[in-house]
Amino acid sequence: MNNTNQESIVIDPVAMKIINRIAAGSRSEGVLECQGGVMVEGSFVGTLVVKGGPLVLMPVGVIRGVMTCDGDAYLFGTIEEQTNGEPSELEAHGAVFLTETVNAKANITAGAFKTYEGSQVDGRIKTIKRG
Repeated sequence: MNNTNQESIVIDPVAMKIINRIAAGSRSEGVLECQGGVMVEGSFVGTLVVKGGPLVLMPVGVIRGVMTCDGDAYLFGTIEEQTNGEPSELEAHGAVFLTETVNAKANITAGAFKTYEGSQVDGRIKTIKRG
């Protein structure tokens, strides 16, 4: 098998306008509204609204709740089910990249999906018109 066609995703915070961050080891709960992209390396539970940049869930990051993003979402980490046992909800108006390390218990709605071998999603996947 020829593996030279392996794609890689490069996260460049400056080029991608990622100006917000939940650092590794941090735990945050509640409502977080971000202007510009957000990189999640810690833990977030609640409602996350991202405008003007991507949502980037790093491999060590964990989120749970309801997330909306007006751009793309790059999912490398874990999306847990909500405390009531229901799947979390993610709506991205751009593309969602489901990488080989993502483990999501979530319903994901997006303008487009890019799925990599090994990604795990337990929930509904739905496309919407990009606009």
